[in-house]
Amino acid sequence: MRTPLIVCNIGHEVALEAGDALHYTPPRLIRQMRSALWSLPLWAVPVWLDGASWWVHPFSESLSPYLTDRELSHIAKGDVGDSELILWGHERSLAHSIAKQYGLSGGEACSELPQELMPCWTRAASARFFEKYSSVPWRSRVAMITQIEELVELLTQGPCLVKLPYSSSGRGLWRINQLDSQLEGTLRKLLQRHGTLLVEPLLDKQQDYGAEYYIDEAGEVQFVGLCAFETDDQGRYLESLCQDPEATLRQLTDSLTDPDELQQALAQHHAYLSREVAPYYQGPVGIDLLTYRTDEVSDRIALHPWVEINLRYTMGHYALDLYRKRIPQRSHDQYRFGILSASRAKALLATANTPTLDDAGRLRSGLLPLTSPDLDTDLDTVSHIAYLRCEVAS
Repeated sequence: MRTPLIVCNIGHEVALEAGDALHYTPPRLIRQMRSALWSLPLWAVPVWLDGASWWVHPFSESLSPYLTDRELSHIAKGDVGDSELILWGHERSLAHSIAKQYGLSGGEACSELPQELMPCWTRAASARFFEKYSSVPWRSRVAMITQIEELVELLTQGPCLVKLPYSSSGRGLWRINQLDSQLEGTLRKLLQRHGTLLVEPLLDKQQDYGAEYYIDEAGEVQFVGLCAFETDDQGRYLESLCQDPEATLRQLTDSLTDPDELQQALAQHHAYLSREVAPYYQGPVGIDLLTYRTDEVSDRIALHPWVEINLRYTMGHYALDLYRKRIPQRSHDQYRFGILSASRAKALLATANTPTLDDAGRLRSGLLPLTSPDLDTDLDTVSHIAYLRCEVAS
C-alpha cells in the first residue's frame, strides 16, 4: 500500500453543491474551519490505515500545544514520495491542487464522481432506501418533492421535516406543522433553485446515532461500529460519545421497545451499500439514525433507520478512532469529542481542567484541546476548536 497523505477537508459538501468543478474556491468559513481543524488526523487515523506510515496535509500552522514530536513527525512538509491522497470527503478541485503541490498522480481522488453515486449527495438516497429497503410503517411519507402541492398533501398526514438536497450538520432543515404564506414562498424559491426537496415525518427524537461503515477494495461492506452523538436545537453537530462501540450497540438495543429493529436496520444498510454504493465507491461511509418516541401517550421507543448517508470520514468514525487511540482501556470515565466555534469554546475552556495524559498519549483527566486553544489570535486561523474531554465517573 502506498503511504497515505490524509487531508481533513471538512465542508467538502459545499464543493459538491457547486458542481464538483475542477477549479473551485471554498467559502471563507470553510477555509477558516480547515485552517483550525486540519490537524485532527495527527491524534488518530482511520482504523483501516492503522499500522501504516502516513502523512497529514497542513492547511495552516495552527496546532495543539499538546502534540508531541511523535505526532508532529507526520505533518507533510515537502517530499512525501509516491503517496496516495486520502481526503476525508470527495473534493476534486482540492485533490488536484494538493496532488500538484506534492507532485502526485492524484488517482481516484482527482476523478469525477460516478453518476451512480449522485443520489447519496442529493438526499435522493433517503427516498430510495425507504422505498426499496426499509419496512418502517411511515416509509410512504418519505419523498423527494418537486412541487409545493406534494408537501401540502404530506402535511395532511402529520408534521414534516423538510431538507435541502445538499446540506449536512443540521443546515437546510425546516420543521413544519402547517404551511403559512411566508414559508410557502420560501420553499417555492428553494424548489426553483434546487429542483427537489426531501420530506419526511417530524419525529419526537430521543437520541442521535451514527452507524459507521467502510467499503474495501473488494467491495466488501465492513461495519466499523456505532457512535452516539449530540446536536443543538437546530440539528448542528456538537459532541460525540467516545466509548466502546459494543457498549453503544447494547445501549441503543436496550432503549428500543422492539430490540430487533436495530439489527434489521443494520442489515438494510448493508443491503443498500452493497448494491447501490460498493460497485462505485471505496472508502468510509456513515449513516445517521435516531431513536424516537412514537406518540405522546405511550413510552414506546422506535428506531428511525436512516436520517442521512455521508460518503465520507464522519465525526462518528473519528470518535471511534479516538476511542481506540486516546482513551485508557477499561476506563469507567465518560469521554466526549466535540467541535465548537471560537466564541462558544471560550466559556468551555475557561472552566476546563488542564489535561493529564499518560505515556501513550491517552487522556486520563481534564479537557485536551486537539487543535489550537489560542482563541485570541486571528480568527482566520482559530475559528473553531476541537477537543476531547473526560467526565470522571462518580
